[in-house]
This record gives sequence, C-alpha cells and structure tokens, in this order.
Amino acid sequence: MSRLCAVLLAASTLIPLRAIAQAAEAKPASPAAPSLAPAPAAAPSGAPVDPATRDLVRREVERAKEEMRDEVRAEIQGAQSAREFMETSAAGDRPKLEFLQLNGYLRVRGDLMDNFDLRRAADPDGYFLFPRPLRDPDHRGTLTSGNMRFRLEPTLNVSEQIRVMSQIDILDNLVLGSTPVGSFARSDSVLYPFQSTSQVPPTAGLNSDRNSMVAKRAWAEVQTPVGLLSFGRMPSSWGLGVLSHAGAGIDDDLGDSVDRLQFALTPISTPVGRLVLVPMYEIVATGVTSQDFRVSSGLGQPFDRDMADDAKAIGLKIVRADSDDEVKRKLERGEGALAFGAWYMYKTQAYEFPQWLAAGAVPAGGTPVGGVTTPPSTGSTNPTANDPVTGSSVKRDAYAHTLDLWTKYQTKKFRFELELAGIYGQIGNAAQDASGNGVGPVLLRQFGGAAQAAWTLGKFTLGGEAGMASGDRNPGFGNRPGRGCYTSSTSSTLTTTCLQPQAGDVDGMQFAPGDKVQDIRNFRFNPAYHVDLILWRDILQGVTDAFYLKPTLRYEFIEGLAATLSVIYSQAIYASSTPSSTSTPLGLEVDSGLNYKSDDGFLAWLNVGMLQPLSGLGYGAAGAPIGAPQGDLSRAWAIRSGVAVKF
Repeated sequence: MSRLCAVLLAASTLIPLRAIAQAAEAKPASPAAPSLAPAPAAAPSGAPVDPATRDLVRREVERAKEEMRDEVRAEIQGAQSAREFMETSAAGDRPKLEFLQLNGYLRVRGDLMDNFDLRRAADPDGYFLFPRPLRDPDHRGTLTSGNMRFRLEPTLNVSEQIRVMSQIDILDNLVLGSTPVGSFARSDSVLYPFQSTSQVPPTAGLNSDRNSMVAKRAWAEVQTPVGLLSFGRMPSSWGLGVLSHAGAGIDDDLGDSVDRLQFALTPISTPVGRLVLVPMYEIVATGVTSQDFRVSSGLGQPFDRDMADDAKAIGLKIVRADSDDEVKRKLERGEGALAFGAWYMYKTQAYEFPQWLAAGAVPAGGTPVGGVTTPPSTGSTNPTANDPVTGSSVKRDAYAHTLDLWTKYQTKKFRFELELAGIYGQIGNAAQDASGNGVGPVLLRQFGGAAQAAWTLGKFTLGGEAGMASGDRNPGFGNRPGRGCYTSSTSSTLTTTCLQPQAGDVDGMQFAPGDKVQDIRNFRFNPAYHVDLILWRDILQGVTDAFYLKPTLRYEFIEGLAATLSVIYSQAIYASSTPSSTSTPLGLEVDSGLNYKSDDGFLAWLNVGMLQPLSGLGYGAAGAPIGAPQGDLSRAWAIRSGVAVKF
C-alpha cells in the first residue's frame, strides 16, 4: 500500500516537470540577463506527456498494484488463522473499539404436523413412527404447536487481540402456552387452565424440562504472533455439516458444542496453496465426577474422580480457503474460488462406569456412616461414605479414527460442494454392566457423505443434492441405539439391559451378541443437518442406512424474497433395516417454501411439505396387523412457519 502511494506521488510530480522541461526546450533562449528573465510559464493542462515517462509510470503503478494485491491476499489468508475454520470471525472483522458486541435473534415459529405416524401400527417393540395425539389417536393425526427462542451471542472485545464469546438462550424453544399460572405449580387462584390469565417463567422440574435461561457456550480467543488460541465450550462445525454441525441457522434446534482447546496456526506455503493447520484437543467425557465435599451440593469445585474412565480426543484440521471478502473479489473478477480441507480426529476411552451413567450421572443418595446419613457424594475420603452408584468399571478399550474430507468450488453462477466422512475403530467390550459377560469386540466401520451443486440463471437457481450413509442388515435404522434399554435396580446395584431389535422395528442397537461379526456400520448424519421437512428431520431423525436425491428450484422475485421447490427421494440401503423388512424405497417428499429477509434483520418463512410413504415404511408381505388404524399408509403433511428478528 505504501509503495503505491509513493509511486502515485512521484508520478504526480514527474509528469508536470517533464512537461515544463519540454516547453523550455522548444522556446529560444533569451539574450537578457538571467536575473531579468521572466519566470517560466506553467505547463498547460493539455500538454503532451512523453511516452517513455508514461510507460515508466504505468509500469510502476502496475507493479505497485500487484504488490498491493499480494499484500492484501497474504493478510486475508493470514486472518484465516485468527478463527476456527468456518465458525468464528477473524480478529479484524470485529469492531476494535467496541468492548461489548451483541448478536443473536428472537424467533417465533408455528408448526402443523399431520399424520407423521403415517397412520401406521406400532412396530414389534411397541413404538410408533411419531408421537400421536393423546385423544383417539387411531382417528386423529394432526398436531399443532408454537415455540419461541431469544438467543444472545455476546462478544467481549477485551482488546484487539483478545475476546470472549458466549451463547445464551432465553426461553429456549419454549412451547407457547405451556406455563400458565396454576398448571404444574398449583395456585389457589386458578382451578382450571382456561381460567389462567398469565404465563409464568419455565423452571426445570417444576413446569418445564428446562429453565428460562440456559448458557450453552462460552469460549475465548487470543490472537498470538503465531496464530489464534481458542479454549472453552465452543461450537463445532465442518464443511457441509454432515459430521459436525454448529446449528447456527435461524431455523436450527440442535448443534454441536465441544469442550476443546485448539490453536489455529498462521498459514504455511505449500505447492497446493497456503494452508492453515488447526491442532485440537477435546475432552469428550470425564466419566465419574465429584462434588466438593467441603461445601453443599452446587458449590465449590467439582473434579474428575478417575482418569481411566475419561474419553478424550486429539485432532487436526488442514484447510485451504479464502476469506469471504477475497471470495467476493474473485467472483467479481470472473474468477473461481476453490477451497478444500481435511478433518482428522482420534478418540479413545479405556474404562467406563456404566452404573454411574444408568443413575443419570448424578449421585443418587447418601450412605449411613456411624448412624449418620451423609450427603450424596463421590468425593469423600472415606469410601464407605461415597454414593454406591459408581459400581464396578467395564474395560471398554474403545478407539475410533475419524477422517472427513471437504471441498468447495464456486464461480459467480455455479457452486459445487462435497463432504465425505469415515469412522474406523472398535469397542473392545460393549457390555452394559460389569456383572455380565463381555460383549465384543464391536467393530466400527462407517462412512457417508453428501454433495451439493447449484447453477444461477438470472433469478432462477437450479440445484441438486445427493447423500448417502452406510448401513447394515440388522433390524432398525440405528439413529436411536438406546431404544429398548431399561435399568433395573437392587439395594446397591443398577443394571442396564438392552433388548435386541426384531424384524420390523424402526430403531435399536445395530449389533447383537449372536452376530457372526459384531459391528456398527450405520453412519449417522449430524441431526442438525436438514434434508427435508418430514421424513429425515422428524420421523427417522437423521440420515442413516440410506441414500437420497434432492433436486431443487429457487426463484427470487425481488431481493430478499424467494420461493423454493424441492423433491426428495429416499431409499434404504438394506431392506432388513426398514419397518417392512422386505423393501427399500422409503418415501417421496415434496417441499416448497417462501422466504423473506429484509435489510434490517427481519425474517419470515412459510414452508409446506408432503411425504408420500413408499413400501419400505409399510408392513411388508404380511400386511397390516389386526388392530392397525388402517391398511394403507397415509400421507404426512407439514406446515412450518416462522418470523424472526436478527441482530
């Protein structure tokens, strides 16, 4: 930048001087004394410029421009190391003088879900495809609900190099009308709910499953001379979001939060471009924890009771990607922007205390010591005073290698993005309790991915998406492997037992002790990854053991107002995984939507979906059982609407 300024200054001085010199050479010398000679006249504005001088200045300006572009490009690529890839903003992107920066949104949504159970009978284990209306469910299938969320994402800019960020949800997905005065928390002034005149704040365990305010994430970023250090509970995201998804969309409900320490190093030059390396260390699970026995529950400093039952992970991201501003400049110049990267994670756990998990990972009660009942604890120095739910350990010997490859190429009118992920590992002993026989080893062999493409033709955008997740021949899809598990208790022992899925079950464990090869092969898309409005989003709760195809058409009426139309065909990999046990086609879904976004942060949307179930969701050759609501499956409909203010 400084070189360009110097060249321009030299050029502004050199050109008039050269013009003056040429005028002086053209005029005869005066015989008068030099002291009496008139001052030379200023060069006229239209004086010709010497071609050699013009070429010299042009070359210097072009050289300065090229150097300036290189400097800007280096600064932009260097800023990539000042953020977690595709998640947090670069240091220079935030106002440097604002100590507190508030972002977030207020969202209110309404949903109509019609026949999400497809009017299908329960599977052999008694589970329906979707919760049904409580009154007369065999003849009624429509559910309506409204909810809201106020999300705050404050950033404290301690300095230009240090900032602290967090995510706080207020009335998080609160079901509208669910906390009236007198319901759950009794009130003498209200006998019937319809008499209520006000709502009260939600309180976990009293009138809601959550409190009115929940702090979900908090982490810090420190810019150092060699890169960006991030630590705390932070969002995790990668590529399309097939494996790791932060859930940052305005219509998202889920998302990954991780306890991680990572360091985004400054870019290094390689034959394939400047790469950013991000090593990571993640605490996945600590196992048994202890309260501080010096004070009452909820105070002091809890701690991890044993290192052996910890699940931890180390990983590395390698990324080549331009910043948003650089991508914009490339597209304006008619160039293409290419980005790619790899995510690797190695996760291990040696031991586990399953009885602790069966008790809800919270001490369940005190133990009499010398005739006195002590508070629930796992931190007493007297082992007999500790809560007995810890039980015995199971040697898990579990490990997993995860590799995720991602690439994205875009021009002004075209975009292609691809993500492929695989998991390789094993669980040495998958037993649910220490008293039983060992189960395993259970192999982990999972892979999946998705690809998206879009072409923009004026106001029309023609897009397509395809995705696939590996599966196996065991009954059920495997998105809810804990289905069918229950815990029984004695005076001092908790035992968890899991029933094996039967043919025709919708879900359950994907391995059985009697299998010739005990393995888990069904890859599971992140539940925050949205493919449709009905089948994968709510009924099956995530893509697994299947593939789908999704052509999409989008039309933008005016800036900020657009309509979309998508058709999604879904099919299972193995027929034995489906409720029918005999057929793989699952459904054909048509989703349409109208979305509006204003310049000042107001958003509104209305989406309508229709799912035509296919034979894979049916009853198979045996047909509908006696007592089924109806013989043929019913279509499912969804209307999802919402308004939001984003700031």
